[in-house]
Amino acid sequence: MNEDETSGVPIGSIENPDVDARSSLDNENKSISSYEVFEQCIIRAENLVSLHDSTEEIEAVSDEHYCDCYRAAVVLTISALDAFLRKAIISEIRKVLSDTDKTVNEELSNYVKKLLNQDKLLDAARRHDLLDQVEGAVKDDFETKSFQGEWKIETYLKLVGYKNIFSEVSVKADINENNLRGKLNVYTKRRHVIAHSGDYDLNQTPHKENNIQKDYAKDCIDTVRLFARTIHEVMENTR
Repeated sequence: MNEDETSGVPIGSIENPDVDARSSLDNENKSISSYEVFEQCIIRAENLVSLHDSTEEIEAVSDEHYCDCYRAAVVLTISALDAFLRKAIISEIRKVLSDTDKTVNEELSNYVKKLLNQDKLLDAARRHDLLDQVEGAVKDDFETKSFQGEWKIETYLKLVGYKNIFSEVSVKADINENNLRGKLNVYTKRRHVIAHSGDYDLNQTPHKENNIQKDYAKDCIDTVRLFARTIHEVMENTR
């Protein structure tokens, strides 16, 4: 392996006036929502996938480089979904608890009581800052959790009243529910293999690098974007 390939030194001359990456954030000073942050991350993933379109004539950029761009796009896309859901669920928990006209469901009630003991609940009542206390406790708890894979996503969205988010999304987005669940699980597992095993099949000797194609990365981005966008729309419609 060429030393320049691992040291961060530019490989050859990769200056190309045709490279036109999309800006992930037009106005850095404005406040943006968790969904908008997700979209900016997806734009970055798309930039990684589209790099091939403007550099394919440059000999210094090999197929291996493009494949690693596709792998990076998959990791970034699944991580963006994780971050979006994490923040969206925290926001939904606060919204549910602030609606004093409705009864909190048993799942969320039990979850909050596990996070805040009686002393903390009493203190929050005295200070009139229950929502802030709950939000802080949930954020701390979520730091130890991931929101990747259908089971995790479905479980935590049930806390805030979405009994079957995959069914809601599939109907609204006109996509087969089983296919949606299956794709998300496939891409999530692939993200883990890339992130933790370098995208090698460690069960084989010698270790074999898993194949990846541009279409695979593009479908990962498209599927995750559709899923997140539809969840965002469902949540907005319940406000």
